[in-house]
Amino acid sequence: MKPKITVKLNEQNPEPQEIIAESIIEISAAMKKINASRLKRRVIVTLIQAESGLGKGAIELVLNNLDSLESIWLKPALPSK
Repeated sequence: MKPKITVKLNEQNPEPQEIIAESIIEISAAMKKINASRLKRRVIVTLIQAESGLGKGAIELVLNNLDSLESIWLKPALPSK
């Protein structure tokens, strides 16, 4: 049985949407760099599976979508003035 995770929000100082958007951009960029590296995909999947116990199919599905998070979840950036 996996431990229950409790998320506590700071009601007085919630994280602004810009921080979330920036995090999505950073995750997407990091995955693009990993995909461009010499590290083979099956090595990444095997390492994650060994630590998480998740199935390879689920891991592949997540990895296949990480580099497109920005285009999926964020609107195009407005041009600078």
